[in-house]
Amino acid sequence: MIHVLRLRALGTHLEVRCQGDSAAVLASAMRASWSRCLDESGGENRAADTLHLDAHLDDPNLLAHRLMQTTQQITRTLIAGQAGRLLMLHAGAVSHPATAASLVYVAPGGTGKTTLSRLLGQRFGYLTDETVGIADDGTIFPYPKPLSVRRPDAPHLKDELSPDILGLLPAPIAPQVARIIVLDRDPELGTAVEMEELSVMDALFAVVEETSSLSWLDRPLHRLADLLEASGPVLRVRYAEASAIEDDLSALLAGRS
Repeated sequence: MIHVLRLRALGTHLEVRCQGDSAAVLASAMRASWSRCLDESGGENRAADTLHLDAHLDDPNLLAHRLMQTTQQITRTLIAGQAGRLLMLHAGAVSHPATAASLVYVAPGGTGKTTLSRLLGQRFGYLTDETVGIADDGTIFPYPKPLSVRRPDAPHLKDELSPDILGLLPAPIAPQVARIIVLDRDPELGTAVEMEELSVMDALFAVVEETSSLSWLDRPLHRLADLLEASGPVLRVRYAEASAIEDDLSALLAGRS
């Protein structure tokens, strides 16, 4: 039997067809972990441009692996579906619950975006820990995916945890980019934190490496430069652990709200 999950995320719709001998197990686990993205409107209201993805599970012992892989596949599918429509950054983001002013923290994988999102999401609305999709007017399309949390006893495995389970605040309506920062994690810094303002050109060079499908956009570099200038100055933040910059970034967002 095929179990279908309907998701709405990154400004579009996606149907995940869970198949295999343990399809029900997979669908149940995904429904829990993707709780913030579930589209309960029903198939009769399905958008014509709905994206589709198949996920297969036979052995329930491989559930954790399948959930990890499916999260990655969903992200890639959503990015491909919005190529040429949204400016997409490899970044995490949170939003002030009262003003919808949003902080976007750009960085490659392994730099603490998920940990930072867990911390900041206790104070501000959780938008994503992975991909930020931005419209021409600076509006962010939330992607409140499950957070991939590494298991202490099995570092090669990650649990896909719903932001609801982690107690993260919901995204406000129509979040807007207010400030962009570039994360630079340096384990040698200890508890020290270093911040520097970047020129628009330096910020452009730093951020362009962490974009998805940038060339599909009309005048892509101009569009990115306009965003960086409008939300500037862009800061580069060097740190060792996410907890060391939580208060500083909270103050930055509060100051732009």
